[in-house]
Parts: sequence; C-alpha cells; structure tokens
Amino acid sequence: MAPADRPRHPDKEVEAAVRYAEARGWSVRMQGHWGRLYCAQADREGCQVGVWGTPRNAGVHARQIRRAIDRCPHAGGQEAPDGDA
Repeated sequence: MAPADRPRHPDKEVEAAVRYAEARGWSVRMQGHWGRLYCAQADREGCQVGVWGTPRNAGVHARQIRRAIDRCPHAGGQEAPDGDA
C-alpha cells in the first residue's frame, strides 16, 4: 500500500517509522488496531511487525518498529550477526 493510499498514523513518530519501513521496501496492510508491516519476502518466512494505533509510549513503539526493520534478514534489512532472524 503506497503512503498516499493509506491513512496517516495519528502519531508523528510512529508515522515516521512507518515511512522508514516503506522506504526500505516494506508494505503496510491495514488490519488489527491500526496496521501491520510486511517485509519484501511475502511468504511465511517473511518478517512482520504490528503497528499499534494508540501505543502507550509512541517514541518507544517507533524505535521498536525501526529496530525490527533494521534487523530483517531479507531484502531491505540487515543480516543478524549470528545469521538468525
């Protein structure tokens, strides 16, 4: 889903983290309490991250999203140091 096709996240920090993911090839599906991010490997082995609509601490949630994006071993992420995802 392109950024123009989805609603903006109500928190600017989380919205920035979602855009960070989209810039690295992740896609957003609107499901659950706000949405879910999926990495470029669109199968059972691919990574996914839930995006909360109203996180208790938006700054922490945004950092968790970015950390998950950076740790993804598939296209657009970095390989984990020991080879595990």
